[in-house]
Amino acid sequence: MNEQITVYLAKKIITMNPEQRFARAVAVKDGRILSIGEPGEIVDWLKKSPFKAYRMETAFQDKILMPGIVDAHTHVELQALIYSGHFVAQIPWPRPEGGFYSVYPSKADVLQRLRDIDQELPVEEPLYAVAYDENKVGGFLHIDELDAVSKTRPILVSNLVFHRFWANSALLRKAGISENDLPPGIESDESGKPNGTLIEAKGLMAVLPALPDLVNITEEKIQYTLPLFTKGGYTTVCDAAVGAFGFQKSLGIFQHLQSSPESNLRIVALPWAKTGAIEAGSLDLFIELIKKTSNEDMETFRIGPVKLYTDGSIISRTSPIGWPGYWDGSPEGHMENDPQEIREMLIRCHEAGLSTVTHANSRPGCQIVLDAVKEAQSIKYRPDMRHRIDHAYNITTSQLRQAKELGVAVQFFTPQIYYYGDAHLKIQGPDRAHNMTPTGTAKRLGVSWGFHNDPPGTPQLPWLGAWATVHRMTLDSGTVLGPEHCMTVEDVLRAMTIEAAYQLHLDSEIGSIEFGKRADLCVLEDDPLEIEPMDLKEIPVWGTIFSGNPNPAQGT
Repeated sequence: MNEQITVYLAKKIITMNPEQRFARAVAVKDGRILSIGEPGEIVDWLKKSPFKAYRMETAFQDKILMPGIVDAHTHVELQALIYSGHFVAQIPWPRPEGGFYSVYPSKADVLQRLRDIDQELPVEEPLYAVAYDENKVGGFLHIDELDAVSKTRPILVSNLVFHRFWANSALLRKAGISENDLPPGIESDESGKPNGTLIEAKGLMAVLPALPDLVNITEEKIQYTLPLFTKGGYTTVCDAAVGAFGFQKSLGIFQHLQSSPESNLRIVALPWAKTGAIEAGSLDLFIELIKKTSNEDMETFRIGPVKLYTDGSIISRTSPIGWPGYWDGSPEGHMENDPQEIREMLIRCHEAGLSTVTHANSRPGCQIVLDAVKEAQSIKYRPDMRHRIDHAYNITTSQLRQAKELGVAVQFFTPQIYYYGDAHLKIQGPDRAHNMTPTGTAKRLGVSWGFHNDPPGTPQLPWLGAWATVHRMTLDSGTVLGPEHCMTVEDVLRAMTIEAAYQLHLDSEIGSIEFGKRADLCVLEDDPLEIEPMDLKEIPVWGTIFSGNPNPAQGT
């Protein structure tokens, strides 16, 4: 191919390549990096090359270029599901078209919003509301409160992290649930009557048959949310639960969506093992399907590590937390999946040559993963697998040492410190809360670490996540949780680019601006290494350069 070369000029280029940290020009050919350096030297070399035709692009000469951001743990499908609902959040959520949704500070405000929505919706349409934070408003929703909104319209409300839900009587009735026959995940009061709370996936799945359109993820719903990624400067993201509502259907949607020449985002699918194995007929058949599908990888869509799931959510009080329990007296949670089943799945994937990413918040959850990786490597040694623990709130120094020895990477959910840090202090107590997501320890021990936003857990705002990882300051009180774990701006830039790419086995293609890599860049209006670190969360993003082509963000 002899496509004309474009030389992008910039005020500064942060390469994330330690051998050449900064530059002012980058030459792009065929969607790849041809050269990086000073404008004059690049032009001199081009004149000596057989390519000849080139053009100088000055549109970014006053902007900062860096590698496109890589989110190693987000949810594309689930985010589409969230954005199809009505926000009743206590924190600002960004609109894909620009701006933010309204905030509802109290339970009374939320209930009034639900009543307003009830008046606006067609009679036959269920009311699906999202992003309610029981910690910020001071209490769970109750079935009686939702029945007061409507006794005839099915109502479902999800909490901010999608681990706890609330339903009214109309929804339970439509789902065939009665106090005489409560399925797992449906809570009841002392008299045995449902109190409206649904716990984790088991509770949600019990009512989903009554809401068939709710989980009907479509291309249109996904496309609506995609501008959020460009606004943040992302060029590669992982969907960390592909197939949770049907693997073959999800696969077909992504393959068709990403086959469009207008696609400006690389998506890595993490196949959801539990439901995928059921759909395929067995774990072995699911592994065969994953391998076959991996052979069909596209430039903008590919299959990544297999997704496993241990515990629930500490902030939702659904996860086991270990000794001495929850600091606020909440009952101990339960593992969402059988530890023995997780162990067997991880070992089988490892034997088949497939890396894994496992949701684990608690110390017991993290230990399940570490023990399984150790056993898997003793059964069949495979170097450089890069198995990963995701979230890892309460991982200990001892466990991080084991992770280092086993080559296990860690993805921390540091934005929760900002949004929920004050609640974690009350729920976990001071010692565990201050040592939550111990980035400083991981850095000191040399463990591969990164951070993510994980919507619906927190909004898709990567620079707020970077800010939270640098400052570890809580939203409500301004408390700094674990000052020894505060990172530098350069640390977080590395975590959100080359380190995330490494964890996905993609560091030879993306994550830094180097010869031969894909020309995926993030375009910033300010220099993150020069601005006041306290301003990091508000750094203006112009958009991206994807595969060598400018891709401006929509809205503001």
